[in-house]
Amino acid sequence: MQMYLMDSIARIAADPTVTLDEPILWIFPDLYRRMAGAPRFLLDLAATQASVELTLGRPRILLDALAHVRVPYPVMWVEWEESGRDRLRREFGDDGITPDRPLPDRIGFLLETEEGGRKGTATWAWSQSQIDVPHVAPITAYFDLDSRFIETRSDRMAAYEDGALINLWRDNPVQLTALTRIWETVHHKPSEWGEEFFALMAQSGRHDMRYLINSNYCDVVGEYIDIWAIILLLTASRPTVEYRPVDRTKINKIRTRKRESPLLDHTEVVMHLHGNRTVNGAARSTYARKSPRIHYVSSYLARRGDKHWLVQPYVRGSGKWVARHTHVKG
Repeated sequence: MQMYLMDSIARIAADPTVTLDEPILWIFPDLYRRMAGAPRFLLDLAATQASVELTLGRPRILLDALAHVRVPYPVMWVEWEESGRDRLRREFGDDGITPDRPLPDRIGFLLETEEGGRKGTATWAWSQSQIDVPHVAPITAYFDLDSRFIETRSDRMAAYEDGALINLWRDNPVQLTALTRIWETVHHKPSEWGEEFFALMAQSGRHDMRYLINSNYCDVVGEYIDIWAIILLLTASRPTVEYRPVDRTKINKIRTRKRESPLLDHTEVVMHLHGNRTVNGAARSTYARKSPRIHYVSSYLARRGDKHWLVQPYVRGSGKWVARHTHVKG
């Protein structure tokens, strides 16, 4: 049976020897305590890919949506299989994946918000099959959607400015400004546990601390925008995803008899996948206008007032498909 990231955290938290052998591992019992009573959502691959499309789509629309979005719960956990975002790395490069920073198997974040759901923190974690203990990010995102933070320019921000998302909109000042404004709603800094983590790493003398700190910033700063793409999916004003509650009471009775840590209940988030949709290119104006040639429209975030929803991909126009030829010169 697949071990979800949240279950890996619960397993380590339930081990009474954890804090005795490695004092720094107290983050796992603490994180488990914070997420234990929260709703937990597991995204399927289609929902994960849809969040990527929203992230890469139109930052201006995403920024406008942030003016009214609210996190629906005081505390909530979201996780997914990282292979669902392969499209991002196929199209825009490896995004920092190196032998010493391999691609995670699963990624998740814990959102903890104040009343109103517009201010709070995001704590990231991820797991890798070759490592038994998940990694909890020592860098926490402190966000406030009604404020602006200007991060101190550093090697970390220089890396961000050269990142894939920035390069995608480098020649579009409107979208580039919107993308920057989204990041100005958050301030990243070490958590209380993160400060202790970095202190212990420095004492060990085995790490290049500048690289260690910057790499941990890079791991989470680039993920921030995806939080809001996912929240917009979960709170869309039109049904975009389907919720499937998973109750693990029965299997946990068996695990308890075997003295194994219990598995956490959660909700699977499944995208509504529609069939091939076609929209005729009829003119909306009073004068005649030639219908657009048939073409494929990718999914995008639509907004009207304080409502937002995801428009599924569809084929638009009339006539025959237009063949496109690519000429490659040797």
